[in-house]
Amino acid sequence: MPRRARFHTYPLVGRFAAFARSRNFLWSFQYPQLRPAFYLGSVLTFLPVLGQLPIAFGLCLLFRTNFMILGGLQLASNLLTFPFILWGTFHLGTFVLGLTGLDSLAGLIPPPVADPALASAAAEPAGGASFSLYASAFCLGALIAGLALGAVLDLLWRCFVLPAAKLHASRQPITASITPHEPAPAPPLSNPGL
Repeated sequence: MPRRARFHTYPLVGRFAAFARSRNFLWSFQYPQLRPAFYLGSVLTFLPVLGQLPIAFGLCLLFRTNFMILGGLQLASNLLTFPFILWGTFHLGTFVLGLTGLDSLAGLIPPPVADPALASAAAEPAGGASFSLYASAFCLGALIAGLALGAVLDLLWRCFVLPAAKLHASRQPITASITPHEPAPAPPLSNPGL
């Protein structure tokens, strides 16, 4: 992931270095900027879309969230993991659609036909029904899996990173400037001969 100091050295995104540096929320690791990045980045990782990094950058600008987390989560969806992500989100989506009874609306189960002669024709889904089946299964599976992953990342951040940061901040040495006191005035000399 491009760091803020080296953002200008990247070939394509380097043109937007001045624009990105002027928006501090893109690089902030404060919790209000991280929490939406966990959820949005996780859902976007599981969605079967092309160009995830530009979409992630647009989401960061829209929701004022951290780009390092949201963009970094997109690297989990690569050529090796993409088939497994597609398979998992499709099966999760079809399971939830079947569980809720929305599968007939999405084209998973054809509607009942009153005429038995038309039953064989209705058993084969049309092109639009199969597209709506795949789109709804992929989107629903990606939404559920992404929100679950975002919740896990959010919980891990709140349970481990935030307490460690507070402990580290409390152990910082106190660097107060100490001014020396003025020397006390010397006591008057007493004359022993008088």
